[in-house]
Amino acid sequence: MKMIALAAALIAGVAAAGFLWQRNQALEAALAVANAELRQAQADLRSVKAEVAVLRKETVEQKMALEQQRAELATAKGFLDAERAATARVREELAKAREQIAVLSRSRASQSAPAFALPQVVRPQAPMVIRAAPSGSAVGAPGRAQ
Repeated sequence: MKMIALAAALIAGVAAAGFLWQRNQALEAALAVANAELRQAQADLRSVKAEVAVLRKETVEQKMALEQQRAELATAKGFLDAERAATARVREELAKAREQIAVLSRSRASQSAPAFALPQVVRPQAPMVIRAAPSGSAVGAPGRAQ
């Protein structure tokens, strides 16, 4: 009976060892799969970090470009406002000039004299004649005093 109990214990021990060995093999296989997945996740994380760095750089560049465009827009708005103000001043000056011209036209129209000079006939002058002077008397030439 002791032998049967010992044999049963031995069989139970071998069966337990086999079960534990089988379970150990399954756990090692699961661990290998988990390690492979971890390495893959770490590689993916490195590539994602590289992409994030590139995207951050692009974001900084786009922010700088946006700020530059905002500054250019503000400058253009200032220029446009200045041009509008100058145009308004020129229009006001033009309106004042028109009013002054209208007042001058009314005052001249009320006078009896015409506003503009009347046309006159132009008579040609007699043509200029150049003649030789008598000999011995040159005008403007040095000579003896008399």
